[in-house]
Amino acid sequence: MGAHVREQEFAGLRWLVASGEREEVFEMLGQAARSEIRTVHQELPEAEALHIWARTELGSAHLRRLVSETRRSCPTQVRELRALAQGAGLESLMLANLRGDLGTDDGTGCTDLGWRRSRSYVAHNEDGAPALEGRLMLLTLLIDGDVPVTTQWYPGFLPANTYVATGHGLVWGINHIQATRPALAAGRHFVARALQQAPDLEAAVQLLRTVPSAGGFAYTIGARETGRVVVVEAVAGRSALVEAQPAHPLQWHTNHLRHHPLPLDVPSTQPSSGAGSLGQRAAGSLGGYEESQARGKVLAGLDVPDREPSVDWFLDALTSAPLPRGVYRTAAGSDPLMTLCTTVTDLDADSITLRIPGRPSATLPLSAYVRGNADAR
Repeated sequence: MGAHVREQEFAGLRWLVASGEREEVFEMLGQAARSEIRTVHQELPEAEALHIWARTELGSAHLRRLVSETRRSCPTQVRELRALAQGAGLESLMLANLRGDLGTDDGTGCTDLGWRRSRSYVAHNEDGAPALEGRLMLLTLLIDGDVPVTTQWYPGFLPANTYVATGHGLVWGINHIQATRPALAAGRHFVARALQQAPDLEAAVQLLRTVPSAGGFAYTIGARETGRVVVVEAVAGRSALVEAQPAHPLQWHTNHLRHHPLPLDVPSTQPSSGAGSLGQRAAGSLGGYEESQARGKVLAGLDVPDREPSVDWFLDALTSAPLPRGVYRTAAGSDPLMTLCTTVTDLDADSITLRIPGRPSATLPLSAYVRGNADAR
């Protein structure tokens, strides 16, 4: 095989750098992370319920239509997942990657901040189950014919649903949005993966408007070249956009819709089978919609600095305390999730900073990070 995978470390995270022809790269990734992929999917809380549903007559028919729409809209990304599954020796990756497109309660997790005044920042908390601590990793894709991409990666999933930086100078964080009535459209992971080759911010927004996703994500996107920062809610085949402006420089997002005029998400009243990128809600904890609103209330109450904030300001806003004073998650009490990684990109300084629990922050030039160069510290 012509593909190559090398391994390094940054900020306490395992970092794979994969290069070569697309499908060879994904098959080799499946082989390189086979143990992690199998463990993550075995611990997926909703796995059993998903398989039971998929075996029902209604579930099977719906899944076939969803897979068909995904293949039609995102054929390249479907081939990538197929190659990853082949390398890992698992056949169930498609169902797991579509779990947020089925209308089932997928819980809450992840927080984003975007800033633009005279400087521009995009910051993100990646929240997941404690079992995923040590399994979340960095992945750089140097695929023939593509611009480089580095993303935080849950093994076994398309590298798309976390924090992304691309060779076109775009970065974004993603928040899950519960779509109670998904569209018959492509799976959201596949649309998010396709987005990674958008040449500029305008093209990225246009793709999210014209390639509908069945489920929902909110994207907080920053462009290094122009400094623009936008939030796009792409949910159930519809989209809404708001842009950070000097008069209102701070934009935040958690896991409920803020800018869309239609009620595509609703409060959850049933126990959740999942939360965040992967996880499970504990008995007695806040329902997904309420928990998301509680984090939103904290962010809405942040004191917007008169001067340009620093990277440390964003790290403090995202990691200083858990609810009710902050948005950092520690899997304490009834909260089943923890913040696995906090990321802050200073677009003007071409820098990206990562912090995982119990470790000091680490910073790289964004341009080096995107290309998988951990030695450029």
